[in-house]
Amino acid sequence: MVRIRTKQIILYLIGVLLLVFGYPDFWNKVIDYHRLKEEIKRSTQEAEEAISQPFEVQELVYDSNSKRWKNKQHYFQVIHLGKVNFKSKQKVNINTIETNDDENASDSF
Repeated sequence: MVRIRTKQIILYLIGVLLLVFGYPDFWNKVIDYHRLKEEIKRSTQEAEEAISQPFEVQELVYDSNSKRWKNKQHYFQVIHLGKVNFKSKQKVNINTIETNDDENASDSF
């Protein structure tokens, strides 16, 4: 029969407490682990909901007057323009110089 003394139990508990509270990053890692676990759970639920949703179906109606198919629903179409240069063509005044240097700033307002 194994005899457990109260002194051994107390020393064991003190060791466990020092191990848990003496390690400064322990609680941060535990919190991060639970946060990551909840995030993974949430993302899997969102993926399951996205999979379970039925496909979107839109009705096309043939217009005999214009001989075209028309969509009753409002929709947006993406238009790719290719390489577009959006640089602004501003006139640059060469005579003015702007600096953020406090030593060279003038004292007059």
